Amino acid sequence: MLWDDEPLPEVPADILARVGQGTDSGDIGDRERSALQWVIAINQRLYRRAWELERKVEELEAHGQAMREQIVGAGTTYATAGI
Repeated sequence: MLWDDEPLPEVPADILARVGQGTDSGDIGDRERSALQWVIAINQRLYRRAWELERKVEELEAHGQAMREQIVGAGTTYATAGI
């Protein structure tokens, strides 16, 4: 699959709002630099958001694994106790 064939991700509205606060859309002479800064800022925030979500997934997976171990451990205890 080519890069051009992949759908573009939607940028969350809160990220767009924060980035938009630091740009001057009326500055015609500086439009390219402003656009590049806009793209870089959005990219950095998206990578940060992805990193935060990856950490959260890892945390939840670890929590789920601990719960599974408790359940399996409790089931083994009941089985050996004859309950």
